[in-house]
Amino acid sequence: MREKVVSNVPSLMAVALILSATPAIAQDAPSAEQGAGEGLAEIVVTAEKRPSVAQKTAISISVVDSETLAKAGVANLADLASVAPSVSFAQNNVATIVSVRGISSRDATESGDPAVSVSIDGFNLQRAVGLNTAMFDLERVEVLRGPQGTLLGRNATGGALNIITAKPKDEFAAYVGGEVGNYSTFATKGMVNIPVNDWLKLRASFQTRDHDGYRDNAPGSDADDQQARAARLHLLIEPTSRLKILLTGEYAQDHNNGPAVRGIPLEYYTAANVPAGFLVGDVDYSEPPRGNAKSFAMPAGSYLKYKIWSIRGEIDYDLDFATLTYQGGYRHNDFERLGILGGGYGTATQNWSFLQTEKLPSWNHELRLSSNGNGPFKWQFGGFYFQEKNDFTNDFIDFPYSPSLSGKAERLTLFRYPDILARAKAVFGQASYEVLPGLTFELGARYSKDRKSRTAIVTSTSLPTYLSTRCYLTNSCVYSTSITPQKAISSKTTYHAAANYQITPRNMVYAKFDTGYKAGGFSTLGSYDPETIKAYEIGSKNRFFGNTLQVNLSAYLYDYSNQQVGQAVVTSAGVGSLIVNAGSSRYKGVEMDVTWQPTGRDRINAYVGYNHGRYRNFATSVSGQLLRLAQIEGAAIPVLAPNGSVAGYNYQLAGKTPPQSPDWTVNFGYEHDFDVFGGTLTPKFQTHYESKSYFSFYNLGLDKQDGYHRSDAVLTFEPEGKKWQISAFVRNIENKLILANVQSPPNTTFGTYREQYQAPRTYGLSFTHNW
Repeated sequence: MREKVVSNVPSLMAVALILSATPAIAQDAPSAEQGAGEGLAEIVVTAEKRPSVAQKTAISISVVDSETLAKAGVANLADLASVAPSVSFAQNNVATIVSVRGISSRDATESGDPAVSVSIDGFNLQRAVGLNTAMFDLERVEVLRGPQGTLLGRNATGGALNIITAKPKDEFAAYVGGEVGNYSTFATKGMVNIPVNDWLKLRASFQTRDHDGYRDNAPGSDADDQQARAARLHLLIEPTSRLKILLTGEYAQDHNNGPAVRGIPLEYYTAANVPAGFLVGDVDYSEPPRGNAKSFAMPAGSYLKYKIWSIRGEIDYDLDFATLTYQGGYRHNDFERLGILGGGYGTATQNWSFLQTEKLPSWNHELRLSSNGNGPFKWQFGGFYFQEKNDFTNDFIDFPYSPSLSGKAERLTLFRYPDILARAKAVFGQASYEVLPGLTFELGARYSKDRKSRTAIVTSTSLPTYLSTRCYLTNSCVYSTSITPQKAISSKTTYHAAANYQITPRNMVYAKFDTGYKAGGFSTLGSYDPETIKAYEIGSKNRFFGNTLQVNLSAYLYDYSNQQVGQAVVTSAGVGSLIVNAGSSRYKGVEMDVTWQPTGRDRINAYVGYNHGRYRNFATSVSGQLLRLAQIEGAAIPVLAPNGSVAGYNYQLAGKTPPQSPDWTVNFGYEHDFDVFGGTLTPKFQTHYESKSYFSFYNLGLDKQDGYHRSDAVLTFEPEGKKWQISAFVRNIENKLILANVQSPPNTTFGTYREQYQAPRTYGLSFTHNW
């Protein structure tokens, strides 16, 4: 089936070209300014850092506007998966992992980088802690699929997630609203837009969101809860017709019980069930007995706290021939957590946990010059600077014989990084020229240089000795300290080349080539190289049947080199992270994204994506049970010493699927407007399907997420005039147990399979009043 789908990609694209070549159907469509009842409205995006119509922008892009966000009840990033095709979300303890077309970064450490660029109003976020609290008073969310190495640069090998907040308008407007639901959910929101005079406008908004934990974690408090507060203030200043200044202040905080990390006791092979090639006492790598995960024990005392505030600005000055734009600002994040590791709880001598604190100030600056006008030649160029510092402490501790994370803490390993520095500089440019009516060529390039450094101060005691001697009982644990300076410098020039042909005003085909780059770095156990990607894509964007049917098709091929993949490991000194470079991997796929408005009251969205991501060459060092697994699969490669003897083995993972990369993704949504009770009643149903995926590059049964579908339903009523709105919603109707993370492979030191889960079924009512 996979081979058949991939072989049919050219045929599917040919169909798109044939459809595109039939302009007679599309020519009589309404104009972009016409309402939704007269055809599909055009959406203006800034994916290429200048305003453009989404359907005339040669990028695979999904745009979720404010109305769709409201009707779908999107309250956090995970909710976006139901309405934003080819994007999915997972958790690695407190960190959010974003995946686009199966490409993600599992390196959620203090020095790691995302593979999908995340930004708010053009302000780049190196780390996405607290991002859910920014999901309020939005204009739209843009999901860009594929590497964005020229205009967005570093760490956008998978794509980009651009969150665009609502800006001040010319008319007075305001709303206030709230939400109640199961798990004691109580949320409020509000906004006021005030045009003070002709040159000054402001928009202030806020959100609060509280809910209990999703599972019974007694004797601990129910985790995965939320107690978030956020506010935003925009000031738009236009002193002249040439100058526009947007100033933004934003604040967010949350203080909750932290993530729910479940430790399921390991299953070991016995003489009665040990498979061929394994040994008695080896860990069973098949799927553990999860049950419905409605309750599992956690010790009391875990917590997560953060406070984030930022000041950013955008300044535009019209020079007639071009516009000079500055975007940038400052963001500060104070972060603290005491979290369990999900291993050892309930035993006499183990209550593993981390006490972590971070202080992260970061700066973003970008200055660019973009051409004005609608002539055949368009261009832009600029420079970018990013800097983040971090004062990081992570204490790996144990509370032996304690029923909670309290009392005397015994230190196992202290990781102290007082001077983490990440700095990025870049210059970029991109230009396009319409050589013939409708036929445009584009070229772009970006030079990026990255520097990361830190002083790693690690104080530790021997974990096996700690467990075997219980040295803490006699205060006889022996500690050693190592001080290691670490530095990683990398640079890369990335390119963009494209051709697009606007066959008719509503039919376009395009072909493009992009390269991407993700900076190298270091982890607890060593350094790793930058990763690079070469991406080839062809596509077609179309409107048919009086502007009521939109059909967008794309096919792509990615060649990855040195893809960064990571896992948590346990050494004699404690817990650490290991990031390694896969030699090469390849992704190939095809997508169809359809929006159909058969009548002024009906709207159907459908997306089908096939993505075949596989490692082509990835040999990683293994020993013990993983070596036995490699030998069973015939993938153990001996490493020879100079004298010809076998010094060790590598596990060749060619053919394995990268983490969080399902082959199939399907979205479907339908809504219909009924005129009743002096207003409009709109039921909306949407569902999201993913085929199986894995959480580690070993593709073990224990870290497999089986294929699943997750559906939501929303019923919304608005009276004539739209002065207020009330909605009833159900999310995850099926109440599926969906994995958010699996720590794999498991280590016998912890004695558990460690897992996290996405939200179960939630439901409630929301109300908004508008002025």
